[in-house]
Amino acid sequence: MIMRRRFIFILSLFLHLFSSCTGDVIVPAEPQLVVEGWIDDGGFPVVMLSTTIPVGDEEIKMDDLKQYIVNWGKVTVSDGEKEVVLTGMRSSSYFPPYIYTTTKIRGEAGKTYRLVAEYDNIIATAQTTIPPRAEIESIESDYTDGKYTIMATIKDNPNEHNYYKFFIKVLGRDSSYLSSDFAIFDDSNYSNPIKVPVEIGNSFFYSAEKKNYELSEEDGFWIKVAQVDSVAYDFWDDYKNMVELGVNPFIKYSGGIRSNISGGLGYWIGYGATEYYCAPYNHATPVKINK
Repeated sequence: MIMRRRFIFILSLFLHLFSSCTGDVIVPAEPQLVVEGWIDDGGFPVVMLSTTIPVGDEEIKMDDLKQYIVNWGKVTVSDGEKEVVLTGMRSSSYFPPYIYTTTKIRGEAGKTYRLVAEYDNIIATAQTTIPPRAEIESIESDYTDGKYTIMATIKDNPNEHNYYKFFIKVLGRDSSYLSSDFAIFDDSNYSNPIKVPVEIGNSFFYSAEKKNYELSEEDGFWIKVAQVDSVAYDFWDDYKNMVELGVNPFIKYSGGIRSNISGGLGYWIGYGATEYYCAPYNHATPVKINK
């Protein structure tokens, strides 16, 4: 069975465990808790938990991955004023298809959010601060040499050092946002205004048909542009480098992925995010989604 959604940390799980290999000998490693979580400005927290996957001689099939999804953990998020235990629920929009979330706490730019994840005597903690929202100034499209390209111009404050991340969701293809390929930017590397390509997102678990899908003017899609802090930039930049150099989770990547999770692996990120919808044949007129 092909899993429909992304599971970013399957990649780093294998890479983490490969670091325990010496020659042809695989040294057993203690399981670790893996956290994939975020909270947008104006949005609710979303957290997924899993445990690291042991590496052995036997082939690991997709269905085998289910046993490493944590359905009975406890996730708590606090903002300095109140503390909320998130509710676990199944969700086919994500992989793993089980999330922890709540509507009792909402992200707000400038606030710091602390996360505590607990499972099987393992406690992982992290904190993140949501930056101000990023915004798109304009979107342009171009069709050259048989390839359709979307270019977005970001409103950037030249007096600040800022970091940006893009996500994309294609109508009829994706049920949740995917990381736009290679779309993590440090404004110090660009002149103002910042104009960057927005590439289609992909999942390791997509079928070949979905992976080979190319964006066209006929597509409707959502773009989420987020301002992130340096910690989130480090994670996504390492992830980008891993994809570029390692290609897939079974190839060793010596660089590793930096994490802000204490007592586990993964990330907990605050996104100063703004979402836009681009209608088919009208990509140059994005509609901002208020939340």
